[in-house]
Formats: sequence, structure tokens, C-alpha cells
Amino acid sequence: MYFSSDDQQKRYVCYKCNEELIFEVKVGRRDMCPNCSAYLHSCFNCDHWDKDAHNQCRENQGEFIRDRTEGNFCGYFEFRSIAEVDNSESDDAKAKLNALFGNSNGPAKQKVPEGFAPSPRTEADALSRLDDLFKK
Repeated sequence: MYFSSDDQQKRYVCYKCNEELIFEVKVGRRDMCPNCSAYLHSCFNCDHWDKDAHNQCRENQGEFIRDRTEGNFCGYFEFRSIAEVDNSESDDAKAKLNALFGNSNGPAKQKVPEGFAPSPRTEADALSRLDDLFKK
């Protein structure tokens, strides 16, 4: 699977840092991501990797690989392209967080319970509140 011309180049993404990668040649066993130094010829970058499949691999003839982050000698390795990257799990988690905490980019504004006044800004304001509290 060597690519010879620009129109045949495929775009890929590193499983660890999501860096976009473009290859002109086949990925080797010890090739690493230029951004995060993760091994590229690893199970997590493979099209056959599936966390729910037996041995976490849809290729039923593949050997069991203990460390899926390391480069390996699997002959069935096919780099997963960008279109095939599954972000549904992270998208679901983000949606749940936004539903729980709201979709704000800054710190969340706390809702002041009814009957509570905001903190006094000056010493005179604090003394005034203290006097109001202990009036008879």
C-alpha cells in the first residue's frame, strides 16, 4: 500500500493526540507520531481495532496483542482514516457535560438562593448589615 501520487495520499489521525497525518508510504512498525511520539503501527490506529470485539480486533486471524499502544508486527494492520475515526463516545460525554453544567466557556455563575444578599462590598455596608441582624 505505497502511495505514488498526491491524489492517492490519504489523511489519517493519531489516536493519542488527534494530529492529522498524511503518508506518502506505508507506516512501519517503529514509525512514531511527530507530535506526541506515539507508535503509529499500533492497534489503536488500526481499522480492525474494536474494543467490543474478541481480543479487541475484528480480524479473527490476528494474534493477541497485549499492549495495544506499542508498535507491533501484525500483518493485518490497516491505518484507520479520518472518515472512520469514531468520536461518538467523546461527543456523548461532551453533550452530557453541557447538559449538566451549561455551555459556558467561562466560570459558571452561581445562582444566589432566595433570601440571601450578595456579599458586602465595603466595611460600612458590612457594619450596616451586622446592625440590622442584631436589632431588637
